[in-house]
Amino acid sequence: MEIRTVTYQCPNCNAALEYNNALGKFKCLFCDSEFTEEDIKQNFTRNENADLSQQNLEAERAAARDEANRQAEEFSGASALYTCPNCGAGVICDSLTASTRCHFCHTPVILTGRLSGEFKPDLIIPFAITREQAEQTFKEYCKGKFLLPRGFRSEAQIQNITPLYVPYWLKSGSVDAHLEAEGKKIRSWRSGDTRYTNTKIYNISRSGEMVFVRVPCDGSRRIDDSMMEAIEPFNYTGIKKFSMSYLSGCGAEKYDVSAAEAAQRIDQRISDAAVEVLKSDISGYSSVTEKSRSISYRNQTTVYGMLPVWFLNYTYKGKDYPFVVNGQTGVRFGILPVSGIRRFLMGLGLFVVIGALLTLLGGVIFG
Repeated sequence: MEIRTVTYQCPNCNAALEYNNALGKFKCLFCDSEFTEEDIKQNFTRNENADLSQQNLEAERAAARDEANRQAEEFSGASALYTCPNCGAGVICDSLTASTRCHFCHTPVILTGRLSGEFKPDLIIPFAITREQAEQTFKEYCKGKFLLPRGFRSEAQIQNITPLYVPYWLKSGSVDAHLEAEGKKIRSWRSGDTRYTNTKIYNISRSGEMVFVRVPCDGSRRIDDSMMEAIEPFNYTGIKKFSMSYLSGCGAEKYDVSAAEAAQRIDQRISDAAVEVLKSDISGYSSVTEKSRSISYRNQTTVYGMLPVWFLNYTYKGKDYPFVVNGQTGVRFGILPVSGIRRFLMGLGLFVVIGALLTLLGGVIFG
């Protein structure tokens, strides 16, 4: 099977183009030329509009397809799936992706084949945080943490930080929420040597209709859900219709969690949030205990989007320690390794210092 890719190169010098969110334009990495999104569409009509299907017969029929099918097919032809031979991660890349290593374990990857059109996203949020900013965020995160292994904050490690578009399912709609709870009012007083406690119990009901917009759930099993939730929220005012040009110079993880699977987690998040809103309307009680809830979902829609994350992974003694930065807002989260040798040396140092202080103190007292 022939694998073809598309390129987004500077019309002036033929170097790679990358989207610069600060400028709101595409910028050449070599000659610093800048191009608007309209310039890109005009200069790269073939990349954005050409049917890149491998079957000649399919190419002949492309003109008769509707717009949605044509776009799905062009994405299929304009992207390729790289599979890591070590951890099995599937990564969507265009022909300008600079990284030749897996963004999870840094193992060299191999090209295995073309993606099907179902993996074409609907929406994308371009990167706003630059590589320099992401690296500085990592350095600041490591400051003062003396128990880190030496290699964790080395320049070689920092250079492995990778711009990655993470697949997300985004669900919108409305709910009718109902909460049944038990409230207690407790009053205590003392009379003489006796303490009295009076407890009044109330049944509480709260209901409300709520609208939710683009509640997210990442679509990759390899990326920990709680880690992705830790760098939320994303600012949806920066969302754009998906275009392959935004992937230039970046990787993009292929989703392996279906929309139906993601819906279960999203619905739970919506249910919990709705109940918290209803609880916020309850006051004047010593305690409130939820008894039951009823959540009815209406007018639901789900879209597939790519959201930007800077991703860095460090393997220490057979265990992975990820560090991630929200590529739009700069919010960070990481799990840090602890060097056994450094912990031992620190403990030994504290033991020596405490011993010396005790010896000094004993000499002062008994000297």
